Amino acid sequence: MGKNQENQQSDFTKLAVATILGILILGAAVYAAYRYSQSQAGNIILPGGVTYLGPSPQATGVQPPTAPQRFTAASDVAWNTYSSKQYPYSFSYPSTLPLVVFPGDILDSVAIAWGNIPPQTNLLINMEFIDKRDASYLPKAKIEYVKNWYKFFSGLKGVAKVEPFTNTNGLRGYKASYVNYAGTAPNTDVFFEVPGQPKYLIHMANGILDPVIFDRIVDSLKWTTPSSTK
Repeated sequence: MGKNQENQQSDFTKLAVATILGILILGAAVYAAYRYSQSQAGNIILPGGVTYLGPSPQATGVQPPTAPQRFTAASDVAWNTYSSKQYPYSFSYPSTLPLVVFPGDILDSVAIAWGNIPPQTNLLINMEFIDKRDASYLPKAKIEYVKNWYKFFSGLKGVAKVEPFTNTNGLRGYKASYVNYAGTAPNTDVFFEVPGQPKYLIHMANGILDPVIFDRIVDSLKWTTPSSTK
């Protein structure tokens, strides 16, 4: 073997060793990060600035599916209560449903982290500010805003139906289906009027939840108006 071949062999050996060391270091770093995240109690910061809220450690979770399967929960699964830190609303949800919030989000959005859908595109609930969308709807009946809500989104082309209802906590709401450009209405959107706050609506959306689960969450929504003090 010539001197050049020996040098090339030596360089190749050094490169191979450096590559293996790099892989080992990267693997160790990933494992350390994983172990650290597992050791933390409470909230976990996820990519994209969201904070993981559940499920409860003692709950038996449902295995994340590949879309388009829907999340469901057994009848004996415990239900937790989520209370907004920005607004006086709360709702119940299965302890096995993993929720995330977005720190600093003025819309107070709560999303679902489940399956292969990014939580940023899988919102469960958020505040809807009518004056920020289109102030011309403020003096109109809220159902008019709901019927025209699709106009604020480029992926929607029309409304299929809007049904008024009242949940068990006395909140007046509207169940809406909007048509996308594929000609389908795959999701359910719910809007609740906010007592004493004509500029607000509470918006809830369902794309992946079992309809029975979503209806129970919707029915549990409560707005607690702060009592006045003398």
